[in-house]
Amino acid sequence: MEYSPEILRNKGVPITVADVVNIDGQWELQYTPEGELKTEEINVKFTHNVIADIEELWGGLEKWQEAMESKPVSTLRRILSVITREPTDMVGVRMIEGRLPEYSNGIGVAWAMANGVDPKIASQLLKEAAIGVDSQIEMLNEEIAKSLPGSTLGQEQSPPGAKQDSDTTTSGE
Repeated sequence: MEYSPEILRNKGVPITVADVVNIDGQWELQYTPEGELKTEEINVKFTHNVIADIEELWGGLEKWQEAMESKPVSTLRRILSVITREPTDMVGVRMIEGRLPEYSNGIGVAWAMANGVDPKIASQLLKEAAIGVDSQIEMLNEEIAKSLPGSTLGQEQSPPGAKQDSDTTTSGE
């Protein structure tokens, strides 16, 4: 993804979302013939209209920021809906699993630029945030992989019947 200051200043912060189509009233993800999720890049930008909509929907900017802290995913979905002018349920389906940090970073940097942060600085912030997110995901995957080798989870069946708990004398009888 390109985070150049020119792109950020003119278009907004690029984020990747899934392509969807409405089938019988339900938003369905689209896949390539090879089974890969079809995606597209959209840009997050806080225009005066978007900011005014935030004030109306949440009752003020402070309450919107409080909602971002107390209900981060639903508020993120809703704000992306306001920015893209797409229905909230559609936006929720378009949000790709595992990309919440990217979406949160995009919103945060777009908001910072709306409040005067130089796009050159915003560009650096996004690049560093992307590295941090990638590093965090890699670390989590490594920890999960470490815990799986040698694990008997799902490989050995326990004998049928109730078991006695170690701290009770009647359990399992």
